[in-house]
Amino acid sequence: PVVTFGSEVTFHWNGETMRAVHVPASHTDGDVIIHYQNVDAIHMGDTFFNGRYPFIDTESGGTVQGMIGSANTVLGMAKPSTKIIPGHGDVASRVELTAFRDMLVTVSDRIQPMVARGMSADAVVAAKPTADLDPKWGNTPERFVRAVYQGLGGR
Repeated sequence: PVVTFGSEVTFHWNGETMRAVHVPASHTDGDVIIHYQNVDAIHMGDTFFNGRYPFIDTESGGTVQGMIGSANTVLGMAKPSTKIIPGHGDVASRVELTAFRDMLVTVSDRIQPMVARGMSADAVVAAKPTADLDPKWGNTPERFVRAVYQGLGGR
Protein backbone atom coordinates (compact mmCIF):
# COMPACT_ATOMS: atom_id res chain seq x y z
CA PRO A 1 0.00 0.00 0.00
CA VAL A 2 1.02 3.56 -0.70
CA VAL A 3 -1.24 5.05 2.00
CA THR A 4 -2.11 3.38 5.29
CA PHE A 5 -4.53 4.59 7.95
CA GLY A 6 -6.36 3.48 11.08
CA SER A 7 -10.13 3.80 10.92
CA GLU A 8 -10.58 6.49 8.25
CA VAL A 9 -8.86 9.09 6.11
CA THR A 10 -10.07 11.85 3.79
CA PHE A 11 -8.47 12.70 0.43
CA HIS A 12 -9.00 15.76 -1.73
CA TRP A 13 -8.18 15.12 -5.38
CA ASN A 14 -9.26 16.76 -8.64
CA GLY A 15 -12.01 18.69 -6.88
CA GLU A 16 -13.43 15.56 -5.22
CA THR A 17 -13.53 14.80 -1.51
CA MET A 18 -13.14 11.09 -0.82
CA ARG A 19 -13.54 9.60 2.63
CA ALA A 20 -12.08 6.12 3.09
CA VAL A 21 -13.52 4.17 6.02
CA HIS A 22 -12.17 0.84 7.27
CA VAL A 23 -14.97 -1.68 7.89
CA PRO A 24 -13.52 -4.45 10.06
CA ALA A 25 -14.02 -8.19 9.56
CA SER A 26 -16.41 -7.84 6.63
CA HIS A 27 -15.51 -9.57 3.34
CA THR A 28 -11.98 -9.80 4.81
CA ASP A 29 -10.22 -8.11 7.72
CA GLY A 30 -8.94 -5.30 5.48
CA ASP A 31 -11.99 -3.86 3.74
CA VAL A 32 -12.49 -0.17 3.02
CA ILE A 33 -15.49 1.70 1.69
CA ILE A 34 -14.99 4.94 -0.22
CA HIS A 35 -17.50 7.80 -0.03
CA TYR A 36 -17.17 10.18 -2.97
CA GLN A 37 -18.84 13.08 -1.23
CA ASN A 38 -19.18 15.59 -4.06
CA VAL A 39 -20.89 13.14 -6.43
CA ASP A 40 -22.77 11.36 -3.61
CA ALA A 41 -21.58 7.85 -4.35
CA ILE A 42 -20.23 5.14 -2.05
CA HIS A 43 -18.09 2.27 -3.32
CA MET A 44 -18.44 -0.76 -1.08
CA GLY A 45 -16.27 -3.23 -2.95
CA ASP A 46 -16.77 -6.84 -1.89
CA THR A 47 -18.63 -5.85 1.28
CA PHE A 48 -21.76 -5.66 -0.91
CA PHE A 49 -22.91 -8.22 -3.49
CA ASN A 50 -26.10 -6.76 -4.97
CA GLY A 51 -28.77 -9.41 -5.50
CA ARG A 52 -26.70 -12.43 -4.56
CA TYR A 53 -25.13 -14.19 -1.63
CA PRO A 54 -21.72 -12.71 -0.85
CA PHE A 55 -18.40 -14.46 -0.64
CA ILE A 56 -17.23 -14.02 2.95
CA ASP A 57 -13.54 -14.85 3.09
CA THR A 58 -13.41 -16.36 6.57
CA GLU A 59 -9.80 -17.47 6.06
CA SER A 60 -8.88 -13.78 5.69
CA GLY A 61 -10.89 -12.61 8.70
CA GLY A 62 -14.30 -12.00 7.09
CA THR A 63 -17.51 -12.53 9.06
CA VAL A 64 -21.22 -12.17 8.49
CA GLN A 65 -21.36 -9.77 11.45
CA GLY A 66 -18.78 -7.59 9.71
CA MET A 67 -20.79 -7.67 6.48
CA ILE A 68 -23.87 -6.56 8.42
CA GLY A 69 -21.80 -3.85 10.08
CA SER A 70 -20.52 -2.61 6.71
CA ALA A 71 -24.04 -2.36 5.37
CA ASN A 72 -25.15 -0.50 8.49
CA THR A 73 -22.20 1.89 8.20
CA VAL A 74 -23.11 2.77 4.63
CA LEU A 75 -26.83 3.01 5.39
CA GLY A 76 -25.90 5.54 8.07
CA MET A 77 -23.90 7.58 5.53
CA ALA A 78 -26.13 7.31 2.48
CA LYS A 79 -28.93 9.66 1.52
CA PRO A 80 -31.91 8.51 -0.55
CA SER A 81 -30.15 9.81 -3.68
CA THR A 82 -26.76 8.19 -2.97
CA LYS A 83 -25.49 5.76 -5.59
CA ILE A 84 -24.09 2.66 -3.89
CA ILE A 85 -21.53 0.74 -5.92
CA PRO A 86 -21.22 -2.94 -5.00
CA GLY A 87 -18.26 -5.18 -5.64
CA HIS A 88 -20.63 -7.43 -7.61
CA GLY A 89 -23.95 -6.62 -9.26
CA ASP A 90 -25.61 -3.46 -10.48
CA VAL A 91 -25.24 -0.01 -8.97
CA ALA A 92 -27.75 0.23 -6.14
CA SER A 93 -29.53 2.52 -3.72
CA ARG A 94 -30.36 2.30 -0.04
CA VAL A 95 -33.29 0.02 -0.99
CA GLU A 96 -31.10 -2.77 -2.40
CA LEU A 97 -28.49 -2.40 0.32
CA THR A 98 -31.20 -2.63 2.99
CA ALA A 99 -32.52 -5.82 1.38
CA PHE A 100 -28.97 -7.26 1.34
CA ARG A 101 -28.41 -6.35 5.00
CA ASP A 102 -31.78 -7.81 6.00
CA MET A 103 -30.97 -11.06 4.20
CA LEU A 104 -27.65 -11.28 6.07
CA VAL A 105 -29.40 -10.71 9.40
CA THR A 106 -32.05 -13.32 8.59
CA VAL A 107 -29.52 -15.98 7.65
CA SER A 108 -27.33 -15.19 10.64
CA ASP A 109 -30.36 -15.40 12.96
CA ARG A 110 -31.26 -18.80 11.49
CA ILE A 111 -27.77 -20.30 11.70
CA GLN A 112 -26.68 -18.95 15.11
CA PRO A 113 -28.99 -21.28 17.10
CA MET A 114 -27.70 -24.25 15.10
CA VAL A 115 -24.13 -23.29 15.94
CA ALA A 116 -25.11 -22.89 19.60
CA ARG A 117 -26.58 -26.43 19.56
CA GLY A 118 -23.24 -27.75 18.27
CA MET A 119 -24.47 -28.80 14.83
CA SER A 120 -21.78 -29.58 12.27
CA ALA A 121 -21.36 -27.49 9.13
CA ASP A 122 -22.68 -30.41 7.05
CA ALA A 123 -25.79 -30.67 9.25
CA VAL A 124 -26.44 -26.94 8.97
CA VAL A 125 -26.08 -27.08 5.18
CA ALA A 126 -28.43 -30.10 5.09
CA ALA A 127 -31.01 -28.13 7.14
CA LYS A 128 -31.21 -25.68 4.21
CA PRO A 129 -31.55 -22.49 6.28
CA THR A 130 -31.61 -20.38 3.10
CA ALA A 131 -34.06 -22.45 1.04
CA ASP A 132 -36.73 -19.74 0.88
CA LEU A 133 -34.11 -17.09 0.04
CA ASP A 134 -32.25 -19.07 -2.64
CA PRO A 135 -34.53 -18.11 -5.55
CA LYS A 136 -33.55 -14.45 -5.09
CA TRP A 137 -30.03 -14.63 -3.61
CA GLY A 138 -28.87 -18.18 -4.21
CA ASN A 139 -25.92 -18.23 -6.57
CA THR A 140 -23.82 -20.14 -4.00
CA PRO A 141 -26.01 -21.09 -1.02
CA GLU A 142 -23.82 -23.90 0.34
CA ARG A 143 -20.62 -21.82 0.27
CA PHE A 144 -22.49 -18.91 1.87
CA VAL A 145 -24.05 -21.06 4.62
CA ARG A 146 -20.64 -22.56 5.44
CA ALA A 147 -19.07 -19.10 5.66
CA VAL A 148 -21.83 -17.81 7.94
CA TYR A 149 -21.52 -20.95 10.07
CA GLN A 150 -17.76 -20.53 10.42
CA GLY A 151 -18.02 -16.79 11.07
CA LEU A 152 -20.49 -17.46 13.87
CA GLY A 153 -18.03 -19.76 15.59
CA GLY A 154 -19.06 -23.11 14.16
CA ARG A 155 -16.34 -25.73 14.03
